[in-house]
This record gives sequence, C-alpha cells and structure tokens, in this order.
Amino acid sequence: MKHCISIFLLLFLFNRLEAQETTQLNKKETDFNNFSIGISAGVSLPIGNFAKNDYKDNSSGFAGTGYNVGFTGTKFLNKNWGISFLFSYTKFGSYDGMQSLAYGFQKDFEVDSASATVKNSSHLINFLIGPTYSLPIRKKIFLETRALVGFTSAELAGWDVVLTDSKITHPAFSQNSSTATCFGLLAGLGLRYNLSTNWAILLNGDYQYCKPNFSITNSNRNANTGRELNKYNENISSIAMNLTFVRFFGK
Repeated sequence: MKHCISIFLLLFLFNRLEAQETTQLNKKETDFNNFSIGISAGVSLPIGNFAKNDYKDNSSGFAGTGYNVGFTGTKFLNKNWGISFLFSYTKFGSYDGMQSLAYGFQKDFEVDSASATVKNSSHLINFLIGPTYSLPIRKKIFLETRALVGFTSAELAGWDVVLTDSKITHPAFSQNSSTATCFGLLAGLGLRYNLSTNWAILLNGDYQYCKPNFSITNSNRNANTGRELNKYNENISSIAMNLTFVRFFGK
C-alpha cells in the first residue's frame, strides 16, 4: 500500500513539474512586446549618378552628403517578426556641385568668372511599410533587418548662375527646382541594444532607392550655350547611417 501511495505521489509531482515547464515554455513563446516607436537621425551619403558633379554629364545630380531624420513604428507579430512603417525626411548637400556648375559655365561662356547658388534643396520625403526581423545574438543585443516599400516625394534642387565678364555682371539665369512622386524602397540592417525592458538604442544602416521622373523648367536662358536640362530621370540612391532611440510598449 505504501509503495502504491509513493508511486502515486511521484506521478503527481512529475505531472505538476511537467505542467509548470509547459506553462513556462508557453509564456516564453508569447513574451514579446506588442509595439514600438522610434526616432532616428543620421547622415545620408548619395551614391551613383545622383552623386556625380560632372558638368558635362547630364546624368549628374550634384548631390552631396546630407542628413536624415525619421519616425518609425513596429507592430510585433511574435518574438522575431513584425510589420514596420517609416516616415522620414532626407536632405542632400550641394556645395561641391555648385562649384562644378560655376566652373563649367565659366568655360562654356568664356567669361572672367561665374557663380552658382542653389535654389531650394534636393530632398526626399518617404512613407514606407514592410516586414522587419529581429534575431537575438547575445544578451540584450539583437540583429535587425527590414525591407520597406511605399512612395517617395522627391525634389531636385535648382540653381542660379551669374556671369561676370569685363567687369560687367549679367542677369542670372536659372534651372528651377522640380518635384516628382515615385515608388520608394529601403533595405536596412542594424544592431539593437536593449537598455531596459522599455528602452533600446539601434545603430542601423539603410540603402534607399527611388527613381522619380523630374520635368525641369529653365528661366532667362537667352543663349543656347552651356548645360541645360528639361528632364532628369536617374536613380536617386543613398546610404544612410542612423542612430535610433526605441520605446517598447506592452507584453
């Protein structure tokens, strides 16, 4: 009888331990944040034709290093997968491009000097959405990837050029800034470090792509000399390096 009671108690304890283990495993499988938001900022490096400063090459975009800021949110589906959205603004520099334009027009018009100043700026406004994946690699450290698509509102900077010859300064002529909307794509990879249960920092690099079709107007072009574009349909590609502050919500 005592043996029967002992066996019964052992079976009961085993069953309790198994139930507790199952509960802990189930909890681990469902123990993840529901949602996160993040604010990011960093540097943007244009690449390809958009970054060229070659006056003679009509594919040149005269874009320089700039910056970007963004707001992102992620709805987590489980511990690894989520759906993210991104609203971001990227502005590119132009100083080196203006120097190249001024020198090119000076040579084409055969004048003593030329100056070029930028009108507005080359920039992108992105509204993107897509999947994100988080992989734990060490305690508190995660590898994150994302692939987002959506639409991009783009603006191509214009410029004013002033020519001076024999101490006579001529009226400025211009390529006006132009805008276009197109499909946008972003692919990113980053490292996230969890500072606490609710806060994290993320260092990420993103490749950004779009191809807007700009229609360009020019003003005060009284001479058919020098660089003059009526359209620009080149890839606008860039590499961005960002630091993102992340806030998690709910479990």
